[in-house]
Amino acid sequence: MIKHNKDLPQKLVEMLNEDSFVIFLFHGVIKNSKYEIRNYNQKHMESNLFAECIKVLKDNGKSFSMNDLLDPDFNKKNLPPKSFAITFDDGFENNLSIAAPILYDFNIPATIYITTEFIEKNAMSWIDRIEFVLENTSSKTIYAHWLNKKIDIINNQTKINFLNSVRNFVKNSPDCNPNTFANDLCEQNGYPNILSSDDPIDKKMSWKQVSEANKSDLITIGGHSHTHSILSYLGTKQLNYEIDKSLELLDKKADVQSLHYSYPEGLEHCYSDNVINELKKRGVRCCPTAISGTNNALDDLFHLKRIMI
Repeated sequence: MIKHNKDLPQKLVEMLNEDSFVIFLFHGVIKNSKYEIRNYNQKHMESNLFAECIKVLKDNGKSFSMNDLLDPDFNKKNLPPKSFAITFDDGFENNLSIAAPILYDFNIPATIYITTEFIEKNAMSWIDRIEFVLENTSSKTIYAHWLNKKIDIINNQTKINFLNSVRNFVKNSPDCNPNTFANDLCEQNGYPNILSSDDPIDKKMSWKQVSEANKSDLITIGGHSHTHSILSYLGTKQLNYEIDKSLELLDKKADVQSLHYSYPEGLEHCYSDNVINELKKRGVRCCPTAISGTNNALDDLFHLKRIMI
């Protein structure tokens, strides 16, 4: 995890390279992080730091759009030294209300990959629901069925350890339904109906916002599945549903004919050749991963690495 502190802008500059290009992966930008447990992994960056990062990147590198990679007249070999792209995953409203004005000020393009059910229902992800519960739980014993034992939640560190254990189990367990898993933990802690929130780290874009953003010269909208399921874990019927539903809603509700997509979770075990083939059948032409690293001119557009910030 890259720490969000005063040294971050320079660290991002140091990641830029003379002979490769960098794709940065963000999730959210908020005015300030007022939480004890929520956002402990710094998924949402504070806006002053984000602005400084963008300024320093612009001063020291050259931005490009993910659309540039699809231009038939564009050659990745022609990317100037220290090229970088900005991307966001999931579809948080703060991408548009807080991050976008900063990007506009510096004339920096960005691609936002949205999970369509999140937009439809202003839905919280399974892990955000669990984080909400722990933020509002003082002291409790929780039964962790995946460990077959009870865990005493007594302070912030035990909460963070618990959340790390949860993330590791769910993201590496093909048979685990993340939403059912979250339901159990939320019910244990007295929050069975926490499914949606307008908190700055939960609120998602509206379809109107998605549509307006798609008309911008600087913002590109892409798909990120319908429910944020790990695509490689799905059977044929489920996989087709996740991709088709997301593309259908993007088209119908925001007039987005998405050539861009990103894999939920995005690690090596989270996508496959089969997933790539199904995306290609539907006209998707570029789908970066969340595998950390930089890229060169010969890299396949369905295996591009990103650096999570």
